[in-house]
Amino acid sequence: MRLRRGIAAGVLIATGVVVPAGTAAAAKCNTSTVYWYARGGHEVYVGTNLYSDWMEGPGRITYQKTATSESNSSWSGDLGVSIPLVIAEIQNKYSKTVGKSHAVTDSWSYTAEVPSGKVRRLHQLKQSWRVQVVRWKYTTSDCKKTKEVSNKTATFPTKNRDYMWILVGRE
Repeated sequence: MRLRRGIAAGVLIATGVVVPAGTAAAAKCNTSTVYWYARGGHEVYVGTNLYSDWMEGPGRITYQKTATSESNSSWSGDLGVSIPLVIAEIQNKYSKTVGKSHAVTDSWSYTAEVPSGKVRRLHQLKQSWRVQVVRWKYTTSDCKKTKEVSNKTATFPTKNRDYMWILVGRE
């Protein structure tokens, strides 16, 4: 966790506190406090509630309706960190505007070709941002060793109008 110690040293320097040489090793870290951070942020597309009817190919399938597209986070509440804190971390670290949910009412229209002999339907996907929420703590009071307590993946819909339609099927 050199990065965290470096950040702490930078904060000390930025605040005007000068730490004499040799006292950095004397730092005391609380071994019972659990910290967290988000890592591995990347874009994904997650299914919304909008689907067309099923169609057996060959043929052209069309979804054309006015409907409310809804997508939600995969937040389960058991990550040990509040959702507003994780959303703020994604905004700060990745410059992504995300939320716990996203809903848009619009007139949607999309068409695709269904291959011969296949049964397919259209499904709308929403751009989202996925991160791992990592919880960790110091294992020694001299701040030299850390241990990952847990990590869980969470996905949040972006606050934009970036959608994709795909053909999904059953054989």
